[in-house]
Amino acid sequence: MRNSEKVFCRADGKVITDYREAIVIGLAPGGIAITWVTGPCLKPIEVSRTQATVDPRGPYEGKSNGHYRPLTDISKAYVEKFGIPYESW
Repeated sequence: MRNSEKVFCRADGKVITDYREAIVIGLAPGGIAITWVTGPCLKPIEVSRTQATVDPRGPYEGKSNGHYRPLTDISKAYVEKFGIPYESW
């Protein structure tokens, strides 16, 4: 991110000098998180790849004996009526 690079930019067909200016975190199935540093017209560089682990304490940092708290009546009615919109996540 500190060093500029000369790169051909397909968007306008010119060679430009630019900096990497963005950090992108991608989440993949199986608990994998990958981090890239990138910028306009520049190829992303993978910075890290991490495998998540399950917290053995369980939900609520172990303060609920491994169980999630029950839904409120309003939340329960909503889920029963509309379901959980997994595709929108």
